Amino acid sequence: MNIDILDKIKHFLVQAEKSPVPLSEELIEQFGEDCKKAIRKQFKEKRDTSFRVRMSGIGKPLCQLQMEKSGAKREEMPYNSKLRFLFGDMIEAITMLLLKASGTTVDSEQKQVSKPSKYFETGLTGTYDVEIDNKIYDIKSASDWSFKNKFSMGFDAVVDKDVFGYKSQGYLYADAENKKFGGWIVVNKSTGEMCIVSPPKNDAEHRKEALKVAEDNIKALMENKPFERCFTDIEEKYRNKLTGNRVLDSVCSFCSFKQECWGDKIEYLPQQVFDSEGKPRSKSPRYYWYTHVADRGNNNDKEKE
Repeated sequence: MNIDILDKIKHFLVQAEKSPVPLSEELIEQFGEDCKKAIRKQFKEKRDTSFRVRMSGIGKPLCQLQMEKSGAKREEMPYNSKLRFLFGDMIEAITMLLLKASGTTVDSEQKQVSKPSKYFETGLTGTYDVEIDNKIYDIKSASDWSFKNKFSMGFDAVVDKDVFGYKSQGYLYADAENKKFGGWIVVNKSTGEMCIVSPPKNDAEHRKEALKVAEDNIKALMENKPFERCFTDIEEKYRNKLTGNRVLDSVCSFCSFKQECWGDKIEYLPQQVFDSEGKPRSKSPRYYWYTHVADRGNNNDKEKE
């Protein structure tokens, strides 16, 4: 069924390239309203920075959620963050337009749901993107790297080290509606490519695990479990060889509280891998968060092994 959804969109776009296609004024007007809403959201509405437990984020690592709840200082967002958020909103609007215009029946969209919880009077709440054929889908925009190295690799790749809590988010939406989770409809922001990442047919264990992560995180937050960092630093490798250095795990690297969490134990440096003369091995080294840098002699020795 997911292939049918994607094939319909692809066929619609191919036809649109050749000649005008049927597109109702109602859909055009709705797309325009969605774009206006996105612009107002990003530029006119005050951003709510208060901590709230919601389906969209409760599956994130517990230590990050604890930092958020404590009011710890976040890293300052770069200027392009607003554009990235706006792109995400616009891509969601475009995707909804394409779904409807290509003939996919949308059962519901942007629906607020809740799931009973002893900790919240109104339950745990959230708003899912779209329901198609009795399945709940979430729409995601992805960078070129993320699209190719995560979403295009399938369900297991998406939920591995689930930095953003996507798995719990999707299954919570579905569970609140007593429906199946259909997966993620993903758009590559750089190329316009699309894919649908579906859970395995027998996803009972995934569903159970996703809901348990959310339940455990809620319990820990509401009962003020003492903070404990969820991840350790890892050994750095260069061309599959150990360098003697240690860096932050990728999960920590994405976290906006890493400097607050790790303090002066970390340093943002170009990759610390050198040749026998002490020169960087890479002409354009990427930057990483280091927790330990071996002296250059030890570093070189490791590289020569």
